[in-house]
Amino acid sequence: MNPDPQPLATITQGLHQAVRCPRCDADSPEYQLHLNVADLVRCRACGMSYVNPRLSPAELERKLQLWADQDVLDEERLRQAFEPATLDYYARFLRRIEARAPGRGHLLDVGCGTGAFLTVARQAGWRVQGVEVGVASSRHAREALGLDVQRGSLYDFEPAAGGYDAISLIEVIEHLQDPRSALQRIHGWLKPGGVLLVTTPNVDSLYRRLFGNRWWVINCEDEHIVLFNPDTLAGMLREQGFEVCETHLQNLDIAGLWRTWRGGAEAAAPVAQDEAVNGYYAARDHKGRIKRLLASLGMLRLARGVLRGLDRSYSWRFSPTRGWGEQIVITARRPAERIKA
Repeated sequence: MNPDPQPLATITQGLHQAVRCPRCDADSPEYQLHLNVADLVRCRACGMSYVNPRLSPAELERKLQLWADQDVLDEERLRQAFEPATLDYYARFLRRIEARAPGRGHLLDVGCGTGAFLTVARQAGWRVQGVEVGVASSRHAREALGLDVQRGSLYDFEPAAGGYDAISLIEVIEHLQDPRSALQRIHGWLKPGGVLLVTTPNVDSLYRRLFGNRWWVINCEDEHIVLFNPDTLAGMLREQGFEVCETHLQNLDIAGLWRTWRGGAEAAAPVAQDEAVNGYYAARDHKGRIKRLLASLGMLRLARGVLRGLDRSYSWRFSPTRGWGEQIVITARRPAERIKA
């Protein structure tokens, strides 16, 4: 059995440093999984999962810049970001925003990358703006796509006068060193009644429960430093003044589960760091091959219908598959201001 982590004051490992709970600031970590260097721990006080110890802020910034550069320098990665299937994926997120937003007004995408989601929103009639920490990716969004994207951290970002009707955080919050402060800032940027969309990996997904640190998402410990389940994400949003409108779980990499199960004894060891980093793109390539095979057999539409049915079941209260999904999608709202009598 692995011992509980040492108290905060006693841990330092090279470039790594110990941290308190990013949700409640408690120093009461309970061991969950060993990663390549650090541990995934759960806060005994509030249930939040996070990497501890983690890389220093300067090293985390350096890593983010490296991967942001790859989003542009890797031509295949850039192509995938704007292929029809990816744009359709973003369009589904936009529809969730539009179902709650007061209208197609001003939208901010935090961590906008090379600008794919902003492109979809602009085409739908939104006035769009982005903020992106990556130098190369933000430059691509501005120069290649003509988007209004500021390079920098959301912690230093100056919002537009008048605020935003909608803000998106798509696969970003798990990278943030201080997600609580980030949500406080975003709450202030939204107009009353404005909508926030947040997506992030589900630390309690079936994949993680079955295979632990073999799930590549977990072993991106220099990128994915805060891991949520639906309760901790919704709880953090409410604590920062948001009204949670909808919590949805989706996506289960069935082919990936099968491959990992077939790996047998290897499933007991953590995924190597380089394997974890490339795992997302390897999974996409594998899914692409399966889609092409199903299309050649005339079964792609049927398969998509089955998978979307499964997606809905992950959020049903009494479903046997409840909680299996690998991605949390939450829409929340800044409550409208009440008019005093």
